[in-house]
Amino acid sequence: MHRVLDILATEDGDVSEVVNRFRDIENTALRTAFHNCAVLLRMLEAQAGLTPTWEGGPGAETQQAVASNTKSTDSSPPTKNAPKRRFTPQELQPFVDETQRGKVSVAKVYVDGASRGNPGPAGIGVALFTMDGKKIAQISRAIGTTTNNAAEYTALIEALKLAKDLGIQQLYVLSDSQLMVNQMTGRYKVKHPQIAEFVAQAQELAKQFAKVSFHFIERENNRLADALSTAPIAKIPNQRTDSSSQELMALLDDNPDEGRTE
Repeated sequence: MHRVLDILATEDGDVSEVVNRFRDIENTALRTAFHNCAVLLRMLEAQAGLTPTWEGGPGAETQQAVASNTKSTDSSPPTKNAPKRRFTPQELQPFVDETQRGKVSVAKVYVDGASRGNPGPAGIGVALFTMDGKKIAQISRAIGTTTNNAAEYTALIEALKLAKDLGIQQLYVLSDSQLMVNQMTGRYKVKHPQIAEFVAQAQELAKQFAKVSFHFIERENNRLADALSTAPIAKIPNQRTDSSSQELMALLDDNPDEGRTE
């Protein structure tokens, strides 16, 4: 028999305290029961066509709540049918909410990189949220001329630095780059020397956290980070490159099957 010592009440979608409580559990049987409940919840969400809070895009929690009360024959996630949102310039301004520094232990971060021309003018976008959807920081800036993959990894590295600086201990990294996610999780081997350097740097930064996990999400669920990455390069004039070898290497670098291990 186990006695309930207290009852945990949080805002909808906020699992940070639940995560902290789980880490405090020392009894093996209780940890197993907790884990099994989480697995069952994920299965039920999958059957209902929903996604966990950290895997949906900003605002996905509201869309999921509406979908759960609406019958539909469409089994695709609700966010895929949502109209594309246009962000205002004010919504894309870089910022850091200093009032949250050291107060958030678990967070999710959306990352994206863009290169026009590949290689070409590139930008990065990072949006850091608490687990209940409060945005506490974001990055939007140009990074010079580089490839899509280099921009994706630059965004990841800057996201890890930002989260660490704010005192985040556990971080869910969300990206629409399947190649980057698979390389960071070890599913794909890394052959490109420049990308290997990015991976090594990101892995070293990840070691500074209690836990970092990498998750692939559809581009529709990463619209804010996408907008943050493209905004800085939108006004840069097009510059056509005459180097066919550069274009070929960029295409090879963006091959999603590069280094597949299975």
